[in-house]
Amino acid sequence: MTRRQPARPGVAAVEFLVAFLFFILPVTIGVFEVGRLVQVQQIVSNAAREGARVAAQGFTVNSSGDPTQIKVSSGNPNVRDVVFQYLRACGLTELELDDIEVTFAFTSPRTTNYIPTAADPGGTSYPTGSYPPDPCYGDKGQLFTVGVRIKDWKKVRWTSLGLVRPTDVRFTVRWQMLIDDPFTVNETMPTL
Repeated sequence: MTRRQPARPGVAAVEFLVAFLFFILPVTIGVFEVGRLVQVQQIVSNAAREGARVAAQGFTVNSSGDPTQIKVSSGNPNVRDVVFQYLRACGLTELELDDIEVTFAFTSPRTTNYIPTAADPGGTSYPTGSYPPDPCYGDKGQLFTVGVRIKDWKKVRWTSLGLVRPTDVRFTVRWQMLIDDPFTVNETMPTL
């Protein structure tokens, strides 16, 4: 004779609830937060690349046709503003300009002395082997880095559960100056 087990209605539901609360839900939220961290890291790395592309030019031509120096955080355009605009365009709209840090540094020394030009009448001179502070003073082929750092993860996270708690999100890119070689324009018409 077999004994009949007493009926236990709802046991499976309680077991599922315990498993859901203590395992499935935390894992799901963790995957969600790690996914956001990976997304923000990718956005920051692309923003650093955009800043480096602008910095690599050294100079740009403004709407009146005059050369304009590209600096790290002053003038228009500048590396910091390009990075900030990229971050905002990618959906990180909670960020303010003070929430990011953009660094620029040459990693190889200058090969020539800086010669004052019409674009820089002040004629700041940096000796050979030195590291000037702004992209507009670089030499063609000179290596540099652009670093971007979002100072506070709380500004860009999706949930406030805090399973993933980085203090900041940062990325540094290495790039090379792509300044055009100097040239002169012959304004006289050729004669036959």
